[in-house]
Amino acid sequence: MNLHIAFSGGRTSAYMSERLKEIEHKYDKVVRVFANTGQENEATLQFVKDCDDNLGFNTVWVEAEVNPIPGKGTTHRIVNFETASRDGRPFEDVIKKYGIPNQTWQICSRELKEVTVRSYLRSLGWKRKDYVSAIGIRADEVHRVSANMVKQRVIYPLIEQFPVDKPFVLDWWRKQSFDLQLREHQGNCKWCWKKSKRKLLTLAIETPEIFKFPARMEEQYGHVGHEEKPRVFFRNRESTKDILNQSKHQFDMWRESPENYDLFRELIDEPGGCSESCEPFK
Repeated sequence: MNLHIAFSGGRTSAYMSERLKEIEHKYDKVVRVFANTGQENEATLQFVKDCDDNLGFNTVWVEAEVNPIPGKGTTHRIVNFETASRDGRPFEDVIKKYGIPNQTWQICSRELKEVTVRSYLRSLGWKRKDYVSAIGIRADEVHRVSANMVKQRVIYPLIEQFPVDKPFVLDWWRKQSFDLQLREHQGNCKWCWKKSKRKLLTLAIETPEIFKFPARMEEQYGHVGHEEKPRVFFRNRESTKDILNQSKHQFDMWRESPENYDLFRELIDEPGGCSESCEPFK
């Protein structure tokens, strides 16, 4: 049996990847894969590189290679820290073909991560029955566990073998020589539609420039696959323009308090099941 380690670029999956070294000998082959969407924060890309340089992860970097022909599936291309897309090319290619992703049309993680990674694993000669995929979801995130975990051949080491919660992971990283240089509400994807409204509005105040990409996608591809009414990214059929406009009014901004972690508050602010990263195979 082989092991695929899904490295999202977040602290939790990086911690999981490090702990899995303890049991790698139980598997025939092990590969760590990071799927870049082209809309990751630069700090995420740097963190993946730092993990490779300092922890010896030897991560394989892949991006979606979208075939525009109907009926032809997404494959992959291999990149690295230097060549990884920063302009959103893989994401835009998916949107051109499939339309704007949102809560009712969750194709971004499917095409940019799951399908892309499976394409790479097939290129190694791995068949679905040949491997399991380790996903970085912690013991305090059981609500994010996939109902299809057996069918998808997914395992959750930080729930099963090495159960930990978020405060433990944060404390572990404080003791290391490097860390992910992102604040809690930023996450790996700059403007992910799964973020809570409060996080999105806070980001719109702090870094409004990150919303240029989703705004352009809605303008150019809103009608793709949905001609009657253009699709938008955010909950309650709110557009990028709506988010930016709402941020101009007074609201309760996101305030990070890692030393006083509040699970209840965290759950309220993660209605889409997305915290620091977006996990595939769900």
